[in-house]
Amino acid sequence: MDTMMEFNQGLPRMSDAGSADPMQFTFLDIDDASYRGWGEPYHVPRDKILKLIKFAAEANARLTVLDIDLSREGVDADDDRRLAAYLTQYGKGVAHPPLILVRTFYSGEPGDRQWVDIRPSFLDEFEFPTSVHWAQPLFKATLWDGVIRHWHLIKFGCLNGRLVLVPATQLIAAALLSAGDVSSVNRYADLNVVRMENCNNADSAANAITFRDAGGRSEIFSPEAELGQRLIYTIPWKSPAPDLITVPAQLITESPHDLSGDLIRNRVVIIGASFADSRDIHRTPIGEMPGALIIANAIKSLTHYGQVRPPPALSHWVEKLFLILVAAWAFSRLTSLIAVFVAGAIIIGALVPISFYFFKYGLWVDFAIPLLAMVIHRAVAEYRGVQSLPHTIDGQGRKT
Repeated sequence: MDTMMEFNQGLPRMSDAGSADPMQFTFLDIDDASYRGWGEPYHVPRDKILKLIKFAAEANARLTVLDIDLSREGVDADDDRRLAAYLTQYGKGVAHPPLILVRTFYSGEPGDRQWVDIRPSFLDEFEFPTSVHWAQPLFKATLWDGVIRHWHLIKFGCLNGRLVLVPATQLIAAALLSAGDVSSVNRYADLNVVRMENCNNADSAANAITFRDAGGRSEIFSPEAELGQRLIYTIPWKSPAPDLITVPAQLITESPHDLSGDLIRNRVVIIGASFADSRDIHRTPIGEMPGALIIANAIKSLTHYGQVRPPPALSHWVEKLFLILVAAWAFSRLTSLIAVFVAGAIIIGALVPISFYFFKYGLWVDFAIPLLAMVIHRAVAEYRGVQSLPHTIDGQGRKT
């Protein structure tokens, strides 16, 4: 699947730029030049954050995600107050795009527990309007290579001694970007106010709760197999991509002139950092990228493809029957080694193009396991062949 994403990254076939209502992204990037231009501050200056949010709002962005840690107060208390005051009035009396703020978490999460310790924010004391949402940006890296491949769509968190449910950034975004499904927006957004009195027995509570939709089916954020938690990357970093425009943050915050909002209008805006000292650069199947672009890929992945899933059961069994017949024919007519190559070539020739085509629709046709089965079959056949060979006794009484 990693290889399939490498082949498909940035391709027009994975983009909806030509559709009637395309989902495109603008990355307002606090890059190294912006970071140095701001004086290399320990915290991202709150006045700069305020300018970036205002610019996205006034340019009529479709959705704004602020992927910056707001847990601690900044160096200027007045800037903190101005940012908080703006957020408390955000979207009141004037139409502004929905704004998603991200929670941060304490490091050192022990073991495989289902909940995390949320770092309180200096903004927690303020009440925000319904156009501002809190979310979590947590993803799972594979242990053996550190590559981020999976997401957490729902996470339990312990905040100030109380257990809360925090939806993922892409889950909130998918609900907000869906076509007028107000009930789903409210349902997903209000998960972060579902509270339990304390964090005792958090693991048992996390395993016991199952979310379902109105039809009784498991919701998209209920626990699933790892395939369903897989993130499909289609937007690369530092490579041409039809769905992404990157704008250095300094061009907006330090410009002496009024800027055009053409690069923002009706686009999903992600405000984040790529400068080296941010330590927010991560390994992905299509190369390194900042956390803000992982969020962009996750939003597109969940909105366009949903959870990755295998083909329908009928198609899956037809595929298995086809592979069984191919393997049976090859091994009945050819020697073991040649049969492996012939059957493998047919499997690759048939399933790789099918996988490539349906990958765009979030369907994964797995061709690795059938190939592995061919190799195992050959090994077993060779072992049986050796065991069936006639044995002779040499002059020293040894079996040959």
